[in-house]
Amino acid sequence: MVGSSRFLLLLGIFVALAMVYAGCSSNTKGGSCNDNANCYDYQYCNASGHNCATLPGYCTANSECNDSLLSCDSAKTHKCIFSTGRCRTNANCDIWQVCDSTNYCRAAPGYCDSDSVCEPTYEFCNPATNKCSPAPGYCTSDTDCDSWKKCDVVSKRCYLIAGRCDLDGDCENWQNCDVKAHRCVAKSGYCVNDDNCDTSWSKCDMTLKKCVARQGFCAADNECNDWEFCSSGSHRCTPLKDRCSTFADCGSWQFCDTDHYCKHQSGYCDEDKNCVTGEVCNQNNHLCQ
Repeated sequence: MVGSSRFLLLLGIFVALAMVYAGCSSNTKGGSCNDNANCYDYQYCNASGHNCATLPGYCTANSECNDSLLSCDSAKTHKCIFSTGRCRTNANCDIWQVCDSTNYCRAAPGYCDSDSVCEPTYEFCNPATNKCSPAPGYCTSDTDCDSWKKCDVVSKRCYLIAGRCDLDGDCENWQNCDVKAHRCVAKSGYCVNDDNCDTSWSKCDMTLKKCVARQGFCAADNECNDWEFCSSGSHRCTPLKDRCSTFADCGSWQFCDTDHYCKHQSGYCDEDKNCVTGEVCNQNNHLCQ
């Protein structure tokens, strides 16, 4: 029994050590190793020490670069690269830069790396192009402005083309700003030209900027004589009931008097009182019977 217990104890220790060894060699990269698979891509397994070592041409710390201009890119490639902004030749810099005598990448002529090298009153260093560009609201040519604006090369400011707008206040008081088209358009009841009016009866008064009736038409009753009204359908002055402008506005048995009333002609009647006693006015033929 004692021998059996000792055997089971030794077996348990052996299994535990095997599991620990297996865990270290298979689950932990970059430390102890049996082969390269236990190491990272930039490492190899040193057979003599069974530990992961750095491959030639790779690094894990800046000190391994042995160059004051270089640093170890330990986050990505594990290679020695030029530190940010440092260089030996122009090829080590961005395309818009040159390498200066102190081994720093600087903006090449015509380019910029800060606002300080640009015109301070109206320019900034555009990070998209690394060139000095007009600051928002400023310009050096029309192409720096919106399509509905032009550039004042003296003030370096964009200004609105006549008739264009950003808001209602940019237009005349009889206009609104169409903010999608950036154009000033006539308010309801106003006009820019005849196209804004119903040309079948009206036109645009260029002084009033309003649609007004053309000759022979009307827009309101006060544009007609006192015995007429302005017909909303025809926009023409039309006689009120029993009023007239000419004989044609009256019945065939009537005439138009000087006060513009339709009166019955001699021998005809409009109502019974136009007949002698005992007769009535026949409304079909307007004769007394």
